[in-house]
Amino acid sequence: MSAPLSLPTLSYQEGRLLMDERSRALGVPSVRTISQAYRVRGPLRLPVLDEALARLAQRHEALRTRFDGPRRQTVHPAATPRAAFHDAAGDEAAAVARVRAEADRPLPAERDERLRVSVVRVADEDHFVVLVFDHLVVDGWARGVLTEELSALYTALAQGREPALPEVSYTYQDHVREQNGLLAGPDGERMMSFWRERLAGSGAIPRLAVPKREPGAAPEGGYEARRLPQGLVDDIRKFAARERVTLFMLVLCALDVALREATGRDDQAVAVNVYNRETEGRENLVAPLAELLVVRTDLAGADTFRAALRRVRTDSLDAQENAAVPFAELVKAFNPGEYADPDAPIGVVLNMLYAQLHGEGLDLAPATTTPFPLSDAGFRPRSELMLVGEAGGDGLSLAAYYQADRLPDGFVTRLLDRLVSLLAAAVDDPLLPLDGPRG
Repeated sequence: MSAPLSLPTLSYQEGRLLMDERSRALGVPSVRTISQAYRVRGPLRLPVLDEALARLAQRHEALRTRFDGPRRQTVHPAATPRAAFHDAAGDEAAAVARVRAEADRPLPAERDERLRVSVVRVADEDHFVVLVFDHLVVDGWARGVLTEELSALYTALAQGREPALPEVSYTYQDHVREQNGLLAGPDGERMMSFWRERLAGSGAIPRLAVPKREPGAAPEGGYEARRLPQGLVDDIRKFAARERVTLFMLVLCALDVALREATGRDDQAVAVNVYNRETEGRENLVAPLAELLVVRTDLAGADTFRAALRRVRTDSLDAQENAAVPFAELVKAFNPGEYADPDAPIGVVLNMLYAQLHGEGLDLAPATTTPFPLSDAGFRPRSELMLVGEAGGDGLSLAAYYQADRLPDGFVTRLLDRLVSLLAAAVDDPLLPLDGPRG
């Protein structure tokens, strides 16, 4: 058996570990784990589930990794994970309480367990299954990969078949070494030079320059959504093609213009989600590849929607060319006082890639598996405002999740309404006049 492999941490992981330490010191919840729970009705074979877990851990080095501090990690050559089993003996309320407790139980960084599976038995063919993923190594895409592969492994093994999964050709250690090598080399310095110029005067963390509520209010999440009908979305796509922009750039432009009017500032910066899965071999890699990419645009003098859109297109492409520098590295360089601060929110985040995430949920056939909600509380993002756009066969949805305890009443409602009206008006008239900042 090969020896454990020591690696440096990624800058993202270092920040998460330090943030986790500070969160515990402040008595606020962990920022490192995300949980999913399922109700499973039908036969559940625990030995098969354990075997599927063991094979999953053997496929992915990230699941066998422990963290020896904020700057070093160790990949173990083998692991034999087992699902934690709890018997509620027919007590539904006790079972649900145990499910929530398992979902909230932390994953110690010093143990080589980055995915925990717990089973709560209600009756012979009635169980809950809880999956807890560690954000140190699992991003949203990787979470889907793991759920999909665990389902495939369990189903094949339960049927007595040898599972057929694609080879992991690009490994976790490959990614860690490549990322750290990039930052230390000439390409990393060239990209940092770009960001030093682009983020001068603003820093790496996009701000939302609106009056905030007085501190002291209990944390509270808010939600608002708008749906654009398919006919309008078809027109928007045709407009985007004529203007040689993507749907993402078009929504970002409308968002920047709406923020400009709401804040009274020409200079707007928005953090956008990128999954970094384009390179061959990364599609089924379990690693924290997802990043935030800051797109900063100065709209001073942009007196039409088309003029604003061309600036957003140029700034988006420039940012994407330099996207290999992790967001955590930029915060460390340009906002060192807020690096790893659990209470330092990003202003606005735009995610137009959510629908591309892998995985349809856990499948433990022949049993029937349905998602079980883990929290009744409203979701409160770490950003002050997170806008998620999803384009499908029935139109375009724009969902806003926000910190209701920080943002002023009515701000998100007005912003969403203006964003939608801008998209609709620009389709009819690309030379739509823009009034400039209103404040």
